Amino acid sequence: MNADRTRRALAVALAALLAVGVLLPATALAGDNATSFYFEDDEIAADPGETIELELIASDHGDLHGNGIDELEATLAYENDVFEVVDVEHGPMLAAGDADAEVEGSSSVDEEAGTVTIEQERTPSGDGATASDVAATITLAVAEDAEATSETIEIADASTTLVTDYPQASFEYDATIHVAGGDGDVADDEADDAETDGVTLADDAEDSDDDADADEDSTVDSSDTDGADENGTTDDATDDTESSADADSVPGFAVPVAVVGLTLTIALLVARRRV
Repeated sequence: MNADRTRRALAVALAALLAVGVLLPATALAGDNATSFYFEDDEIAADPGETIELELIASDHGDLHGNGIDELEATLAYENDVFEVVDVEHGPMLAAGDADAEVEGSSSVDEEAGTVTIEQERTPSGDGATASDVAATITLAVAEDAEATSETIEIADASTTLVTDYPQASFEYDATIHVAGGDGDVADDEADDAETDGVTLADDAEDSDDDADADEDSTVDSSDTDGADENGTTDDATDDTESSADADSVPGFAVPVAVVGLTLTIALLVARRRV
C-alpha cells in the first residue's frame, strides 16, 4: 500500500514537471509570432499648407517554420480638421524574398471619420514575406488655416496573416506631427521659465559635475593609501569575485530549477504523510 502511495505521489510530481515543460516553451513560441507597425519618422514638423509623407513600416520575421505573411491590413486615424489624405502608395514589404512576388493593394479614405485603411495581398503567396520594410507611404496635406498644434497619427488597427492562414499578433507605434511648432513652442517657454526660477540648466550641471569629480578625486587620493580595507581585502579582489559570480550565473535558469525543486519537495512530503 505504501509503495502505491509513493508511486502516485511521484506520478503527480512528474505531471507537474511535464506541465512546466510544456507551458514555458508555449510562452516563448507565442512571443515569436508578431508583426510590428511603426512610422519611419515618429516626430514630424510641418507648416500650414504643407504636404508631408508618412512611411508606414511593417516588420515581421515569420513563424518558427519559416512561413512569412501574405496578407496585411492597417487603419490609420488622424485629425480631419488639420489633415487630409491626398495619396496612398503601396510599398514593397509584402513582396520581400521573391523577385516574382507582387503587392496587390487597395486603400479607402473616410474623410468624415478621419481614417485611411490599407489592404494588401502578396501574389503569389510562396513562402510569404519576412522583412522590415515600407508597407505604404501616406501623403497628408496640412490645412491652410491650421493653428499651432501637435496631433497624433494613430495606427488604430493593424493585422497580418501567415501563408498558413494563421493570424499574427501585432504591435502598433504611433507618430506625432507638430504643426507650426506645436508643443515645441510650449517646451521652449517652459525651459525659459525653468531658467528664471533657478533650475540648474545643462551648462550649470556640467560645471557642477566637474566640481564633483574634482572633489571625488581628492577624496580617493587621501583615503586610499594602501589599496586594502580593514580586512586586508583589496578592491581589485572584490571586483574579481563579483565578476566571477556574474559570469557563473545563467540567466533564466533559476526559475525552472526552483519550480522543479519545489515540486519534488511537495511530492516527497505528501508521500511521507501518507506512509
